[in-house]
Amino acid sequence: MNTRVFESFSDKETFDIAFRIANNLKAKTGSVVVCLDGDLGVGKTVFAKGFGAGLGIKRDIVSPTFNIVKSYEGDKRLHHFDVYRISDISELDEIGFDEFIYDDAIVLIEWSKLIEEALPTNIIRVFISKDLEKGFDYRKIAVEGIDDEDFGN
Repeated sequence: MNTRVFESFSDKETFDIAFRIANNLKAKTGSVVVCLDGDLGVGKTVFAKGFGAGLGIKRDIVSPTFNIVKSYEGDKRLHHFDVYRISDISELDEIGFDEFIYDDAIVLIEWSKLIEEALPTNIIRVFISKDLEKGFDYRKIAVEGIDDEDFGN
């Protein structure tokens, strides 16, 4: 497993990076958990849209902030979580979190650091950060816990 770092200078580049990652992950069997973290306004929703498109999902991916989870069908099922509003880890039991995590699907969790103790051990971490010295639209996308072949290398 490696940590790969990508640089993006636009929303389109962030979308394309996420598309490529998801497109390569969709061939995996079983569940795949991808944890997506970064500050507010860093581009997590843009990443999620590209990720969904990479899984062959035709519907627009929207942040499930108030719903906590939305599921989409594509070439591979996607369960998209936004746990920003989870105030107590026990709320995850109420929505059947484990059923989503162990479904034969890809699970994308925004703000995963807030539910760290509920996450399985074998996950992929994506952290998006800004560096204003490199430009307003610059994003560093660090991806950890993924094999080179998951990037098409």
